[in-house]
Amino acid sequence: MSGLQEEYLQHQTKIEQLRLSIQYIRWYLVSLILLCLISAIIFFCYFTSYITNFIWSIGFTILTLTCLLFVPKLLTHYRDIHFIKKTDLVLQGICLASGILMGINIIVLHFSLPDTLISVSDVHILIALFITSAHIIGLTFLTQQPRYFYLLFIPSTVPLIIGQFTHSQITQLPFYFAYNLAFVATLLCAYATQRNYQKISQLLFKNKQLVQVAEQHTQWAEELCVQLQQEVNKSKDIEAQLQFNNHLLEQKVRERTYDLTKMNERLESHHHNLAFAHETAGIRPWDWDIEKQKLEITFFDQQKQTQNTPLHLKSILERIHPNDRKLFDERLKEHLEGKSDHFNITFRILRRNGSWRWIHDVGRVISRDPKTNKALRMVGMTRDIHQEKKDQEHLRLSAIVLEQAAEGIFILDEKLNYIEVNPYYEKLTGFSKSELLSQQLFNITINQKLQQQQFHDSITQQLLKTGEYMGQFDEKFTSGKSVYLWLHINAVKDDYNQIINYIGFARDLTDQKRQEQHLSYLKNYDSLTHLPNRFYYYNQLHQYLVNPSYSFKNLALIRINIDRFRAFNEFLNNDSGDELLKQFAQRLRLTNINAILVAYLNGDDFAIIYEISPIHPNIEQYCQNILQALNAPFYIDEQEYFITASIGVACFPEHGRQIDHLNNHAEQALSEAKRLGGNTISYYCNKTTNPYKTADLEQELRKAIQNDEFVVYYQPKINLNDKSIKGFEALIRWQHPEKGLVMPNMFIPFAERSSLISDIGKVVLDKVGKQLQEWKKAGYADVRVSVNIVAQQIHRGLLLSDLDEVLDTYHLDGSNLELEITESALLDNTDNVKKLLHSIKERNISIALDDFGTGYSSLAYLTEYPIDVLKIDRAFVLKIGDQKQEAIVNAMIAMGKSMGLKLVAEGVETKEQVIYLQKQQCDFLQGFFFSRPLHPNQILQYLQTNTHI
Repeated sequence: MSGLQEEYLQHQTKIEQLRLSIQYIRWYLVSLILLCLISAIIFFCYFTSYITNFIWSIGFTILTLTCLLFVPKLLTHYRDIHFIKKTDLVLQGICLASGILMGINIIVLHFSLPDTLISVSDVHILIALFITSAHIIGLTFLTQQPRYFYLLFIPSTVPLIIGQFTHSQITQLPFYFAYNLAFVATLLCAYATQRNYQKISQLLFKNKQLVQVAEQHTQWAEELCVQLQQEVNKSKDIEAQLQFNNHLLEQKVRERTYDLTKMNERLESHHHNLAFAHETAGIRPWDWDIEKQKLEITFFDQQKQTQNTPLHLKSILERIHPNDRKLFDERLKEHLEGKSDHFNITFRILRRNGSWRWIHDVGRVISRDPKTNKALRMVGMTRDIHQEKKDQEHLRLSAIVLEQAAEGIFILDEKLNYIEVNPYYEKLTGFSKSELLSQQLFNITINQKLQQQQFHDSITQQLLKTGEYMGQFDEKFTSGKSVYLWLHINAVKDDYNQIINYIGFARDLTDQKRQEQHLSYLKNYDSLTHLPNRFYYYNQLHQYLVNPSYSFKNLALIRINIDRFRAFNEFLNNDSGDELLKQFAQRLRLTNINAILVAYLNGDDFAIIYEISPIHPNIEQYCQNILQALNAPFYIDEQEYFITASIGVACFPEHGRQIDHLNNHAEQALSEAKRLGGNTISYYCNKTTNPYKTADLEQELRKAIQNDEFVVYYQPKINLNDKSIKGFEALIRWQHPEKGLVMPNMFIPFAERSSLISDIGKVVLDKVGKQLQEWKKAGYADVRVSVNIVAQQIHRGLLLSDLDEVLDTYHLDGSNLELEITESALLDNTDNVKKLLHSIKERNISIALDDFGTGYSSLAYLTEYPIDVLKIDRAFVLKIGDQKQEAIVNAMIAMGKSMGLKLVAEGVETKEQVIYLQKQQCDFLQGFFFSRPLHPNQILQYLQTNTHI
């Protein structure tokens, strides 16, 4: 047997012994448990007072039982060679632990029992029996591997050997001698048993090998028979396969030929795609053979042009921008000499059309002379980057605009967090850019009040829902700054319509708001008396009459004039007159605490409005209180003066339902009080209002429409810049067959209370259209006529059709018409009115806001409605000369100019008024100073003789 076979046999024998040891170990542990239990019972019964030894024996038993429970897991893998080797260490540990624990048990038992006990010798005998039994069990089950037995044997016998030298007595020497002989005999038996086991294992392994070899030979014989049959079958299959392969080869040749054709087509397609990519990117590859002086450029159509290098390079160098030529030469020379890894230059080149284009050129020398290191060949790419340069310049300019913009600009992410702000926005909020970035939109504001939080939440929700917000509001930042803010935010979306950013614009309107408030105060309050002025008075009175939110069913309008105020002013001076007005206003304010409104209109004209109700039924008492309050003297310039006043009263709705009627009736009552000598109260009487009875007037108006009794007069409007005639305003008159020419104030108020006003308005439009056609035929095609439109015409919904009918019937352009609309017509049904006015503007018809300043006069109307012209009411024009009234006129003109509107002042009657309005740059004037309203028959002559005033 060779050395390798011997070594293999020993190795397999060792593994087989390990497998047997794993199987026998459980019987060893079971025997050991039984032995421990028997010993524990004997000790417990024999030495009842030495519970320590009993506990030790029970503990040893439990440990052994634990190892026993672990053994089945080892048995499940006893055929795994790698696992057996690992388990060998575990079994050695179990044997060593068993031996050590038995040795410790002997020591504890030996030293814990007193020598005086008679039963100690019996204990020694029991120990000897225990140790001997354990060794016999070990010989039985552990001698497959002698080291297992030695690991058990040696630790368990060491205490007895040591005890012979430390506690030996003469009486015990025979016992120890006998025990030593047993130890030696046990070792010899262990050695002999192990040798026998080893030989048996070798014989078993050899027999097993012989059986395996015989079985293997039998299997090989069977396999050879099967293989022989398979080879016969294969030879037949190969013959059939050869025929099939010949056929398949022919088919593959045809397929390969087809595939090669397709591959060539794909290569050609890729070739064209590459060319297209170069074309799209603006790239032109080039190849410069420096040694042969040849430059080859590949153009987009893949045609190659070869030019003589000196000529080509010279032409290129000549077209390079002078400012870039030096750098180009330096970079090229540097790379050709090997001082740089590659040639990289951006420069401008002159195109054939004379324009300069930015070019980016990149190249590299790919071949050099190995001896001289001279460049021989260079390749590279040229790319047109002109558009990129332009885009970069645009970005640079955009950045400059962002930095220098005179309004706050910021960018938010999709969660409304700041990601970019400009310096103006930093100044506006009081925060630096670093403090703002990553903050949420409203985290930098003070949100202590619930109302402010809800307002901010509404803005956030609107942005998330619609992607846009625009508005004005007061805002206070945590930096301490408070501003009136104009904010406009828009969403930025990607190609998939998903919001990726928000861009916002913010403007500080604090100064503008303050100016508007000051202007509003000047507009609504008199600076001398600090009472509401004429504008505010008309505005509030209008609201009291038409706004449903006010539940006034009955009102009393009281008009008051200071008796002989002009004489007082002339007797003293203007300053004294102003002082009298201030004191007079103060007494009215204190006397009429329960009044709805106390206002100063102009001059010495005051107005008071009371509600007539069960709580305040007696208006006469209020008027008497006013007269009584004036009985006390006024002290002006240390002088005592007694002042009286005239009072006129009109009631709503008894004396009128419209502002103009109610005010006119109150003024008539005031005039009556003055006529009676002043210091008295006069009440308006309905009997003096209208010479016509209501029923008769309605019938006569209907007949007037049917009989064409209405006549339209025309009052010219003058352009202040060149004194030319800008156009006319159409003013209706009633040519009554019996009463003659009736002015509009005698029938228009009644017509407005009925449905007749719309019919009359249509008549006026028709007559104006016909008149414009006649003037057009006479050579005046550019004349524009203003026509008054009332609220009823707007809300009935027929105005557009009436306008279209006039324009079509008389072949007019919309620029020939201008519609004058009062502010009251714009109050209700706002959305429909907006649509109507925009439709009118689409017809090129101009829109003017009539009597501006006497009605509601909300600034919102001027921004929300498509208004072209503002008409300043005659009430303001007549008071020119009064500084307070002039301030209002100035404000109106300035406001209209700032909004790009034209200004028309009506009721101009004096040269002083013309000079003042011209100084304030009012655009157009209208009034008796230039011309009274003219009959249609007078217009042509007027135009011929008065092209310029």
